[in-house]
Amino acid sequence: MGSEGIPQTDVELPELSQVAFVVEDIEDGMDRFGGLLGIGPWEIHRFEPPALTDRTFRGEDGEFSMVLALTQLGDTMIELIEPLEGPSIYTEHLEEHGEGLHHVACFAFEDPHAVVEAFEDAGMPVLQSGNYDGVEFWYFDTADELNGAIFETAANVDSIPEPDATYPD
Repeated sequence: MGSEGIPQTDVELPELSQVAFVVEDIEDGMDRFGGLLGIGPWEIHRFEPPALTDRTFRGEDGEFSMVLALTQLGDTMIELIEPLEGPSIYTEHLEEHGEGLHHVACFAFEDPHAVVEAFEDAGMPVLQSGNYDGVEFWYFDTADELNGAIFETAANVDSIPEPDATYPD
């Protein structure tokens, strides 16, 4: 199955694990999403060194950091991302599009490293990656194929550390 000119990966999505939005201010984002959609409470994680390692951005060593707010809506994780430092796919999104839908993710692959290879082999390279205290993550260059959305996968998501805070607390 596929349209002419669209890369094919032979990857079958077992679930949609996450829908993520980039925001200018994490607390404002949590207030807006919570107030309008009634979702929360939020777990807040600061992705920054020393817990954030092996960062890459567009094929080079990366220097980015970010704060995330996570909550569950049924079986799907909702993520808000506020970039903190350094150039990243999040700062690019804010500069080019403003706040809004950034990526969708699947964390249920049996072999996420094989998924990385499949996307790269299909001509959709890793835009950004890193390791947050043992949780590896990769974002792929899928914006043209997915109407502006990037696709992410990760390994060891079940071992994400305890949140730095909750909101409301």
